[in-house]
Amino acid sequence: MNNKTNELMQIGLRLSNCRQDRNMTQDELAGRLGITPQAVSKWERCISLPDISMLSDLARLLEVSADWLLGLSACRDWAEDCADRAAGDAARIRQVQQEMGSCLRGCLDPLELAFGMGLVPAFAQGASFPERIRALKIRLAKEGIWTPIVRVRDLSSLGETEFAVLSFHNILYSEVLDSVDDGTLDHMLGRLEETVRGSYHEILYPDLVKDIADNLKVRYPALIEGIVPEKISYGLLTETAKIVLAGGVRPCLFPKMIEHLECAMRRSPDAAPEELAEDILIQMNRKKQ
Repeated sequence: MNNKTNELMQIGLRLSNCRQDRNMTQDELAGRLGITPQAVSKWERCISLPDISMLSDLARLLEVSADWLLGLSACRDWAEDCADRAAGDAARIRQVQQEMGSCLRGCLDPLELAFGMGLVPAFAQGASFPERIRALKIRLAKEGIWTPIVRVRDLSSLGETEFAVLSFHNILYSEVLDSVDDGTLDHMLGRLEETVRGSYHEILYPDLVKDIADNLKVRYPALIEGIVPEKISYGLLTETAKIVLAGGVRPCLFPKMIEHLECAMRRSPDAAPEELAEDILIQMNRKKQ
């Protein structure tokens, strides 16, 4: 007896036993499936196999796993098999969602230092690079600038010795270097720092504003608690702050900016961000005088 004949016999035997366990005749099973009793008889006598299109209904009627009927699984219980399949599908969906989420989160970066392949050796100077980034962030924080994570990567679209500072794919600064030496990395980080300082309004986004507000709350609780985001949403604060910072106000004055914004909203609850920003700029310029 060859393997194929043995498999057919095993499937026929399983079908016959399961049908009898459910106290069903061949006629009853055939009627429920919408086929002839002769077809069921051929299955059980190992002459033919059930069509793949009715396998699911057959397994459901016999309350067994379709894979078990075909000898592909040791799991006989139909409900357990469905649960296993559902769990497997759910796991695959979660995996796909995680992969999609990772791609979505990484498709836009608030701050990037990108460079051509010819500048890769500048980053091979050792483990001091993370420390330099940390020192850069601390210097900027002392000026009221909360710096997001800096993504550093080589970018094939740039020239061999070209580097650029980008925010959400917008190039804020770019430069082509004549050569690569021991001072190249310091030069690039210096331009990064200057760009963040000079174009902070281009980098600002609601999650970054939330980090700023959360940190300001430690020192200025009365200014933030119950105000941001309860009365001033992160979106409105971001949009208004971009305009105010572009108008020349230094980021270290962020607390005063929030204070004036809250006052301006009390005076004009329905004012647009542009109007609110104009009001804030007038108030803050008066203070300077």
